[in-house]
Amino acid sequence: MFRSWYDRLDEKTEFWLEFQTVHDGMDVPGNHGANTAFTCFSALPTELRLKIWEQLIQPRIILAACFDSRFRDEKREQLMQRPKKRPIPVLLHINHESRTLALRHYELAFAWKIPHRLAGPETSVLPASKEAHVWFNFGLDALLLLGELEPYDEYGFNSPMVYFLRREDTRRVRHVACAFEELHLSLYESDQVFGSLFHIIDMFPAAQRLLITSTPQDAEVRHLVLPTTDNVVQKLWSAFMNGTTCMTSSLVKRQILMIREADLPEFIVRHS
Repeated sequence: MFRSWYDRLDEKTEFWLEFQTVHDGMDVPGNHGANTAFTCFSALPTELRLKIWEQLIQPRIILAACFDSRFRDEKREQLMQRPKKRPIPVLLHINHESRTLALRHYELAFAWKIPHRLAGPETSVLPASKEAHVWFNFGLDALLLLGELEPYDEYGFNSPMVYFLRREDTRRVRHVACAFEELHLSLYESDQVFGSLFHIIDMFPAAQRLLITSTPQDAEVRHLVLPTTDNVVQKLWSAFMNGTTCMTSSLVKRQILMIREADLPEFIVRHS
């Protein structure tokens, strides 16, 4: 839904981030219901046990959603349409040996803070910041952005969602994706869409590409059918970047791919 920046509400608008694991890498086709008990595992040599534990370190997809208190129900519904997996990697829960191995790969990340100009009143029950609490493997895992990409308050002040995060974290993420529905291509001017893309790409320099993910609803409501040779997002990015001389070549050449959200786990596995 398009929302004009000059909408006025009596209450101060509040913003916050929520995270949800939508893919944990544990979905193995063909093994559902199979007998997986192996009672002699503890008798195996340590080196072999560690090799087996390592097979459980698979690419995961963590969804980061920016909420706006004026439209929380709408965003909550978007989250509910996505899978919700356990947020803590399974290796951290099995035993001391597996946890020690897991801590070499996973760390708590994505502390966030709402910029002062967008922060709610001191009496707010919602936090304006939060310490790192998301387990993330920067070498394998992907971050999927959902919600308000350019949140603004009732006075028109705004700040990119990705700027709520610490650059120390975002610069290490190798796989980043954004939900197509949040670009609002049919509602926003092209420079607004470009601004959203630029802020994401600027904050995630280690990602070789930006993935734009679509859902079946995009096909029904926004008439987006994939695969397609008409990558409108890449065209928009290239048109703006080719019109300026003050950007680095890495930004100009950044690849933007459009894929189905359901295909995102397989894509991340292939490119990890």
